[in-house]
Amino acid sequence: MKKLSILLIGLLLVTGFAFADFGDVDVSGSASVTWGVDLDTNATGFANVGTSSVTLTLIDEGDGVTTGDDGLYGEITLTDWSMDITDSTVSGTGGSVDAKIVVSPLEIIIYAAPGMSWGNADILEASDVDVAPALTGANTIGGVTLVLPVDPAEVDVYVVSDGDWTSNAANDYAAGADLTVEVAPITVGVGGFYGWFNAAATYGATASLDVALDALEGVDAGVGFDFVDGGAWDVDFVATVNLTPANADDDQSNVALAVYYSETADLDVTLGVTETTAGGFVDMLGASVAVELFDMFAIWNVDVTGEYDTGDVMPYFGFGYGSDSVFDLNVGVVLYSGLTGIDNTTITLDYVSTDLSTDNGIITVDATIDY
Repeated sequence: MKKLSILLIGLLLVTGFAFADFGDVDVSGSASVTWGVDLDTNATGFANVGTSSVTLTLIDEGDGVTTGDDGLYGEITLTDWSMDITDSTVSGTGGSVDAKIVVSPLEIIIYAAPGMSWGNADILEASDVDVAPALTGANTIGGVTLVLPVDPAEVDVYVVSDGDWTSNAANDYAAGADLTVEVAPITVGVGGFYGWFNAAATYGATASLDVALDALEGVDAGVGFDFVDGGAWDVDFVATVNLTPANADDDQSNVALAVYYSETADLDVTLGVTETTAGGFVDMLGASVAVELFDMFAIWNVDVTGEYDTGDVMPYFGFGYGSDSVFDLNVGVVLYSGLTGIDNTTITLDYVSTDLSTDNGIITVDATIDY
């Protein structure tokens, strides 16, 4: 027993030094009891929920790096290694390795293997199929990336094989490239691939143009375009106009627009207006309006939310309506410890209906204690 105790003390000391050097320990947990009533069935009852989590950060982002300084060296970076214990279940999260050979100014990335997928135009409607230029093979793709900075540009060239020497019997190879040019406030990018060389070759291409302006509290706009060799293509335009300075959470009141169009004549548009609760035009008042216009405006939806957070109490609401004639509603109020006097405890009264024409809704009363 004495030997075991000494071993445990040694492990604790080593662990303490490791955490002091590389990361920290984050402990969190919450427990709640909720009583609810279903106004459709008149069923009632309690629900008890509890959860706890311990995260041991072993290596923070960017901390685990081995490099050199003579212009010719190998560099390896270990990133975001941690261990999580959640409700008595132990797991690992994060954790990645990046490695490259530097022949200044050229870099040869040997790990991870090139992803060989591109895409700058994003769909807006979840049911759409995104036009995504991507190279796939019969085996796991392996290869290297050559990075050449040519100010103000950067060129990435990828060379890959369809598996390794045990699986690439056809000796299939492919190549791809990215070119990025940044001249403030404009960034231009193009990229694509071609291959496999010894099989039926396919190709795909993408392009983007992004503009970041200092007007108002920041204006960001961009255009993305994707193309695959079968003739499929799509394009999008996105823009965000920030109207207030960033708050402590880096949130800003803004207006955001996104437009998507493809060769199938699918036109989708979304427009959003957001008033951030903290640091917006009216402090403590948060609101949002989101409009969706899909399939050449044949499908439309409008969602509205609002809240007023005094720090002691927060009433809130949300509702939506669309071309499907469904009206959903959510209203409630959050009571913080400043109002109730119960430290570490939040009480929430909530009503929600997914469709007022068919669903009378559910009322819940919840008390949650957080650690």
